[in-house]
Amino acid sequence: MAGYKARLRGDLDRWIAEGLVPAASREPILASVADSRRLDAGAALAIMGALLAGLAAIAFIAANWDAIPRLARFALVLAVFLGVTLAGAWAAARRRPLTRDALLGVASLLYAGAIGLTGQIFDIAGDPQAALYGSGVAAAVLALSGRSVFAAVASVALIALGDVNGPASLFSGELRWLAFAAPLAAGLALFWRAAPLAHIAGPALVAGWLFATPDPKNELFLALSLAFAMVAVLTRLANEREMRAAGVLYAWAVVGALAAFAVSGVDLSETTLGLGHRLAWLALACGAVALGLHDRAGAVTAAGVIGGIAAVSAILFDLGLGLMTAAGVFAGCSVAALIAGGLLRRRRAAA
Repeated sequence: MAGYKARLRGDLDRWIAEGLVPAASREPILASVADSRRLDAGAALAIMGALLAGLAAIAFIAANWDAIPRLARFALVLAVFLGVTLAGAWAAARRRPLTRDALLGVASLLYAGAIGLTGQIFDIAGDPQAALYGSGVAAAVLALSGRSVFAAVASVALIALGDVNGPASLFSGELRWLAFAAPLAAGLALFWRAAPLAHIAGPALVAGWLFATPDPKNELFLALSLAFAMVAVLTRLANEREMRAAGVLYAWAVVGALAAFAVSGVDLSETTLGLGHRLAWLALACGAVALGLHDRAGAVTAAGVIGGIAAVSAILFDLGLGLMTAAGVFAGCSVAALIAGGLLRRRRAAA
């Protein structure tokens, strides 16, 4: 909202100069746009102090772990978790969202640590993957109950760790929990307008579906690419409505669409369809570059550039060209791009 208000201030000055808006309307219009809440130095130091106090308590317990009786250890772990959770509830009741968010995030991490420490205290053998999943679900409950972005980020991270640990991992070709947790986190990021949550939900969405497809066939990856493209369309529309987290998800949806399309033709390198697939891949990457430039979305443009380079590399590999030939092709394309960019900038400056 702060960026929108700054742009609106400039637009109003221009509209007033052009006679489109009366000067007397400037201040009432700006007053009608609310300022976004900013984290001041005092609040930041208070949150850091709370986090450091929690870390100090954990470090003290760890330093005296062997000297503490078993039941006292369990009581300490439980007391620290409950104390931080109750402190988060107190902050919510006092309408201190930043403090509430930080404390509930710390509580979600403490819950994950409490599961492991409880098993160590009572010599209980368990499944680390199940413990991470359970911690992720508990963090999600804390996030939803207290609208905590920090706890939601911890939930996605814990579920992702659960997916990559154990015999049935994320990369074993089986649909895992991250494939379901990531879309929910992305939806929460849009609803809460939480960019930090979008930054972890975006890559989790791509990894959760790209690496955990139940039956990795070309048709499924093409369908997945189309699904990511639809998500990109929806998040692009949301981004145009000034939704804070939509731009991040928009970029990751483009990455997912290009990546899924690329994977759909991995086994076509030695067939007649291979060149057609690579050319279509290159065309989609160029389209992403053009779209990113049009929307002024640097991350989308970067995804298109990387996708284009990968597509050209795949074409050169399929043609059996050596590294020196590939280097010459890339050098020629680089020179052509620099010349074209210079001409376009000169034409724009002349206009």
